[in-house]
Amino acid sequence: MEKKSETGREKHIRTGVGVMVFRDGRILLGHRAASGKDTGGIYEPDSWCLPGGKQEYGETILECAAREVLEETGLRIHGAYIFGAADDVAPDRHFVTLHVCAQAGEGEPAVTEPDKQDAWRWFSMEELPSNLYSPSEKFITAYLNTRKH
Repeated sequence: MEKKSETGREKHIRTGVGVMVFRDGRILLGHRAASGKDTGGIYEPDSWCLPGGKQEYGETILECAAREVLEETGLRIHGAYIFGAADDVAPDRHFVTLHVCAQAGEGEPAVTEPDKQDAWRWFSMEELPSNLYSPSEKFITAYLNTRKH
């Protein structure tokens, strides 16, 4: 029998995929709409996040990464590889988030899901916004820490 959280949600671990998309030494971040609805992930509206989402049954990690980036930004990615993983836990949800790095294909990102993200921008690692989505911040910090060794 599934345990329930205080909010009545079933307690089980889900799999998410976050994608650090690179172009010209910068990474792509999307602004989570301040009025965005809770889609079941870690809910932090009005923050900047890497593209990504929930892995679907029968889908590989890299297929999920490519699908989510395309759905959210209209961009295709290439050269994708798995970088790492982290636990992302909120009071009523738990995700194991798989970290994928990839290169951006041609074109510019577009807002394709305005109820989720209202902007996409390229940022240098030295000039990241202060209000990063916590799962994205974990990924970026882990990536930056590997560059220091």
